[in-house]
Amino acid sequence: MRKYYLFIINNDYYKNYKKNSKVLYNTLYNLYTLDKKNFTYGISLYNSVCQIVSKNLLIHYIQRKYHHKNKTNNLIRLLSQTEKTIVQINYSCIVIVSNINMPEVFKTFYIYHKKIFVCDFQNEDYFWLSDQIQKVR
Repeated sequence: MRKYYLFIINNDYYKNYKKNSKVLYNTLYNLYTLDKKNFTYGISLYNSVCQIVSKNLLIHYIQRKYHHKNKTNNLIRLLSQTEKTIVQINYSCIVIVSNINMPEVFKTFYIYHKKIFVCDFQNEDYFWLSDQIQKVR
């Protein structure tokens, strides 16, 4: 299983780090591992690097698209014969846990926003979602 964190990147950071993804990954990793006592710094860093996710819009869209019935929380389970994926949509980022490397739901998020940076902190893997979607097409 892989656990992906999807961040919507602000325009300025996107322009500066599109070609230098390692620096962006390190910045987000530092934010991910930030000690709670540095909460204020973390919020400031997040606001300069990332955009807020339209949580309610995405939850409703995905629930309708995938005929998902659970409307009580922000966890969405997408199950098929070959794919088992859980999506958690937060205001700060989208978390996806999946048994495959390129879950189908990635395409939905690509349609939603073109400047999404994906991090798998456990495997030290990162990529621009747009680059991966274009490779699959």
